[in-house]
Amino acid sequence: MKVIKFYDIDKDYIKYLKSFENKIPDISYDKHDKFICGVVLDINNVNYFAPISSFNKKQKTNLLIYNERSEVKGSIRSSFMFPAFDNVIKEKDFSTENYGYKRLLMSELNYCNNIIDDIISKANKIYKIGISKNHPLKQNCCNFKLLENKMLVYMTKYETEKRVAVTREEED
Repeated sequence: MKVIKFYDIDKDYIKYLKSFENKIPDISYDKHDKFICGVVLDINNVNYFAPISSFNKKQKTNLLIYNERSEVKGSIRSSFMFPAFDNVIKEKDFSTENYGYKRLLMSELNYCNNIIDDIISKANKIYKIGISKNHPLKQNCCNFKLLENKMLVYMTKYETEKRVAVTREEED
């Protein structure tokens, strides 16, 4: 059974993606950094993650997140989803958060897992919109194919740097 998890994302990776796609959201904020949920889409062996936002208005390209009292607490911004690989994500550690924020995160995560089929379905639809040539909502979406290519470049660079570091350690 699929499970949604929340992740922190490497800031350098986000900065890199933003240099090619300005729709990638900022993740650094004063109070709490933005985090992502996933895997929302697995296409061509590429895992996609969607940012969780405090944005609370219904749109065709997002899903609202509700708490136990049916209050909107945020949204999953599918139009801004992006590919990522294991070395640039880290499962969110709720234990480092204050009690109130931890409860909010747990409530949001629980809700996301209750609607996982809707999340995956929305991500699939948004991906198809984003890669289409003429869909009117395309301009609201990240350039998914470009981001996939840029992720592969970053991954290759990351792996090369890792091998070089290991080789240097072995030589010392």
